[in-house]
Amino acid sequence: MTKRFNLAETRGLIFDCDGTLLNTMPAWNDLEERFARMANVSLTEEQYEELRAAPIDECAAIFHNSYGLGDSPQHVLDMMDEALLGYYQTQADALPGVKAMLERARELEIPCTVVTSSPTRYVAAGLKHAGIAGFFRCVITTDEVGLSKQDVRIWQLALEVMGSTPETTWGFDDAVYAVKVMNEAGINTVGAYDCDETGTYEDLAAAADIAVRSLEELL
Repeated sequence: MTKRFNLAETRGLIFDCDGTLLNTMPAWNDLEERFARMANVSLTEEQYEELRAAPIDECAAIFHNSYGLGDSPQHVLDMMDEALLGYYQTQADALPGVKAMLERARELEIPCTVVTSSPTRYVAAGLKHAGIAGFFRCVITTDEVGLSKQDVRIWQLALEVMGSTPETTWGFDDAVYAVKVMNEAGINTVGAYDCDETGTYEDLAAAADIAVRSLEELL
């Protein structure tokens, strides 16, 4: 039976950041493609998923150790900061329907968390610029907790923070792999389509309980 999203019956919301809350995926996609060209490698979808799920330090290490980019992992990390941090500080905006969803959740006293592979310094800057930083009980970043988004424990941590159960929680993500891991945790899932690089709409619809092209569809 198809699940129905009912915010009033929900006790917790988990949001990915890039491509779900913020319009930042184009900046990441451009950087990944540029790094692959610089390293003269052609990455598979599985390799891209590994990079997108990993903490940023690990991502930099993969680009250096596995693909020979930069003089060191720190050098790669510095290149990432140079390319991305300013974008989050000045251009990161909330995607359609995001602020209205968060405002409604606040009215209903539903706790919200962020689970993201982006580093804390990026996420804090982006949420602030987008005007939605104050809506979240906790922002869980893979670099701070040392867990990949491919690890079910990071989603379980979000549940613990909110005090909700999987059955009463909805998780939103634009990446098919993340939706699948939330499914493993028993969390209700919304595939929030943003771009084909993280999963086509059809792939998200197949993996998630609900797929949308905008959170506005759920309001």
